[in-house]
Amino acid sequence: MISLLKILIVEDSQIFAQGLELLLEQHPLIGGIEIVSNFEHTLISLRKNSVDIIILDLNFETSEYDGFIIAKKVKQLYPKIKIMILTQHTRISHYERLFNECKVDAYLDKQLGVEETYAAINSVMKGEKYVDFNISEMLEIEGWMKASQRENEVIQLMIDGYIQKEIADKLNISPKTVEVHIRNLFEKFNVKSSIELVAKYVKYKSANRENAEDSIPPFKTIE
Repeated sequence: MISLLKILIVEDSQIFAQGLELLLEQHPLIGGIEIVSNFEHTLISLRKNSVDIIILDLNFETSEYDGFIIAKKVKQLYPKIKIMILTQHTRISHYERLFNECKVDAYLDKQLGVEETYAAINSVMKGEKYVDFNISEMLEIEGWMKASQRENEVIQLMIDGYIQKEIADKLNISPKTVEVHIRNLFEKFNVKSSIELVAKYVKYKSANRENAEDSIPPFKTIE
């Protein structure tokens, strides 16, 4: 007999938490859902109940704690519990802290659809880490931010249709140096051709959602 999952939602927006609860109840393998709104009630619930997955926001209406503190404490006390961060405050800078310091299992944007939420639940219960598509895009963008000024000049000229020799002439560098820059870009962004590199750059150039104030968190319902 399959054991149904027990979920703890830690979220101080009651409206959002209740909406998420309704969506999760549709998942065939979820058998119980509890909602708490703060750090203290999280620990009380975990002392009293068996929990498989915690779905945790990062920001709370207090300066005493946040999702990082909650996640780190829970993993110290209950290392087998899976923690899925679900937040509209998605930041590239949060990624390493969440996975390396807090040992969370998933990092999800509240803008994602319910089906991807289900996919994340399935993945973490298999012992896998999960990062949703929007956040993966931001990690790609971070790579562009780390590209050198010269590399950005080269890729922009490639987009404008210039070949390597023409790029070299425009930048007053040798064709060999242009080739080195392009090869470095291939390695940084895991591509094998100039066409793929340009396509990736165009796709991600305007995709950064670092401004959380512009983020809108509604879930999509299943059709």
